[in-house]
Amino acid sequence: MSRTRNSAWNLSAAVAYAAASAAATLLATPLLLRWLGAERLGASKALTDGVGYLALFEIGMGGAMMASLARRIGLGDQVAVTQTLAAGLRSYRFVMVAQLVAGAAMVVALPYLISRTQLSSAELRIAGAVAVAFFVCTPLLVFRALAEARQRSYLTGLLMTAQVGATTALALFAAYMGWGLVGQSLAVTLAQVPTVLVLAWDGTRAYRDVWTARSDRTDRSEILKLSWPTLVHGLTDRIGMVSDNILIAWALGPAAVAPFFLTQQLAAFGQMQLKGVGAATWAGLTELHARGDHATFNTRVLELTGMVSGLGLAVLVPIAAFNPLFVRLWVGNASFAGEAVTLLACVNGFLWAVYALWGWTLLGTGHIRRWMPFAVFATLVNVVASLIATVKVGMVGPLVGTTLGFLLVTSWALPRTLGHVFGMSAWTLWRTALAPLAWGVPYAAGLWAVSHYLPPTNWLGLVAAAGLGTAVGLALWWSLSLDAVDRRAWTDRLKGVMSR
Repeated sequence: MSRTRNSAWNLSAAVAYAAASAAATLLATPLLLRWLGAERLGASKALTDGVGYLALFEIGMGGAMMASLARRIGLGDQVAVTQTLAAGLRSYRFVMVAQLVAGAAMVVALPYLISRTQLSSAELRIAGAVAVAFFVCTPLLVFRALAEARQRSYLTGLLMTAQVGATTALALFAAYMGWGLVGQSLAVTLAQVPTVLVLAWDGTRAYRDVWTARSDRTDRSEILKLSWPTLVHGLTDRIGMVSDNILIAWALGPAAVAPFFLTQQLAAFGQMQLKGVGAATWAGLTELHARGDHATFNTRVLELTGMVSGLGLAVLVPIAAFNPLFVRLWVGNASFAGEAVTLLACVNGFLWAVYALWGWTLLGTGHIRRWMPFAVFATLVNVVASLIATVKVGMVGPLVGTTLGFLLVTSWALPRTLGHVFGMSAWTLWRTALAPLAWGVPYAAGLWAVSHYLPPTNWLGLVAAAGLGTAVGLALWWSLSLDAVDRRAWTDRLKGVMSR
């Protein structure tokens, strides 16, 4: 029950963070568009995504640290945990230097990376330098890995929720004051600092000897052994998640990023909620695996797969149906990128949520290297298809590439990998994931008809229609996807979580 309770807290914090992010975007974006303009707003998103790539210079040590720490924590070996943290602190110092050097190179190249813009080279480079400055805090990221491995990602979620509020307030103030792109970078950088400091304090309180402990070669070797496949996994994941804005900025200009980004906000919100299930439960699953309870581990993975799939339909189908109306009420017709972007964003969000859950099981148990070759292949398909499709059909191109990468590679390769590692049947995994489509397809058709033939005309009607649609989807999942035994099990877990 402690694993269930921690997972519930973790998921609740993730939902709170996602809700805060969605609310901040909803409220702040119209003001940022007015005060910054579409070009600066688009350039800010592309710059943020570009800086995010520099995080990959940690060569996957964050994921490797989480996997190593989770196993040691699951076995109750506090000395080994402290030594692993000390090894991580030492290794991250070299990562920090690499990130700052690479960041300096990116700052010089920014005017060439964000092209077709009226922004000055000086503004782009100063904004980039401010964003890169945060990497001096890189060594403290070991404490975020520790929080995740201790099944305390709810703390990270709460801190990230506060960070969203701080970032939004600072970004609005900077835009209002006319500080342009530099002000937006300053807002993002300053808001991140309290998060890493609080996590460092929390980790030091639990493992007081971390700053003085000596790590041995074995600890560093294990982290390095896991870090390279984790790096590849993180790189391929990041390319799929954040390269779309960069591709749009390069191919169509930064002004095109704004409608592409804004049209996907609701779908991104739903995807974040669904991917949070894997992020909230992976440490508990890893504990089961570390203790040798493989049968329970496999059962829990299937249960969570069905949950993510059913909830995915309940969340994403209403978004697909009502997103065009949402964007038009929110920022106007000029910022709507089209129904094809909406539909593919929701399809990709559904698939990504399921794949993320499966991927967490490999990462947490230290088997991510088995997935590495397929991840590279899927990303190559994604990138090539995205480039071609963007040139040929415009904004929907990056989403077409993502869908093809999922369908042509990930759909068969990831279940196959789980089968080899954990003895799961690929057929059973997909049967569990796709079973909710039996009620999901008619459910989607009904909501589509409502949104097109009886569309709401104002915010109140939109919220009521989307909320009712989501409630219907949840009821269908509960009554049709779960049998009596499953419903009783989930009810008992919920009672256990609420009892303390």
